[in-house]
Amino acid sequence: MHVTSAGLATDPVVVLSSGLGGAWFDWSATVALLAGHARVVVFDRPGTGDSDPTSADPTLAREVEVLEAVLGDAPDAVLVGHSMATMHVEAFARLHPDRVRALVLLDPDPESPGAGRPFDLSAVVARWLQRLVPRGAGAAFVRRHGHLVRRWAVEGATLARFDPAPEALVKDVYRRPHVARAVLAELAAYPDQVADLDDLRATHPLPEVPFDVLTAGRRLWPEHAALARLAPWGRNVLVPGSRHMIPVDRPDAVAMAVRDALRASRAA
Repeated sequence: MHVTSAGLATDPVVVLSSGLGGAWFDWSATVALLAGHARVVVFDRPGTGDSDPTSADPTLAREVEVLEAVLGDAPDAVLVGHSMATMHVEAFARLHPDRVRALVLLDPDPESPGAGRPFDLSAVVARWLQRLVPRGAGAAFVRRHGHLVRRWAVEGATLARFDPAPEALVKDVYRRPHVARAVLAELAAYPDQVADLDDLRATHPLPEVPFDVLTAGRRLWPEHAALARLAPWGRNVLVPGSRHMIPVDRPDAVAMAVRDALRASRAA
């Protein structure tokens, strides 16, 4: 698994977990802002980014195991998850409460806690596309155009309609058929991960650590407010000047939330 880190080994650990289809370089600006305050760890889930291909299904349980491997010997960490990865860090916190210093959730998917397994059309389409990408024309399309799909997705999710990632890196990563397969597998697994997390919420409480839900845009979402209320001390914070890709549009807001969480955890 591809893991990078910046900062001093003696500093508190912050783990940054990408949303669907993301890669380690999407966090570059956030890492630069935090490296003087923490040891910042960024990773690519199996099959994505610069990690090796995998045939394992991306279940919620697997994502918890991945986070456990990323933490390694670190006693605890501030966990930051973006989009779909907010489910992964929340699940880890519920199952391993002693290893979590704080939770920061960046623009989670709009599923209300307790709603159960959603019907998600994009997951249905992803399951269909999974049969095409591994072979023939599907793989050829990815090798030729995969980076353009990535650019389109990121530009559509940023306020500036701009993907700042280096062109060479984007082409190198997103022209790999196994990366496309991994992204489709994660998207196809989305409804099951939502349902599994809902089940976990019923049996495993959140640890009493700082818990912030950041919402992109100009208005708060009731689903995000409900998520923050899962902990009496939870906060739902609006991040203006950003669309869904908060780490790209407002890395300063991410860094501020993490620094606030570190201060609060020290004071606890």
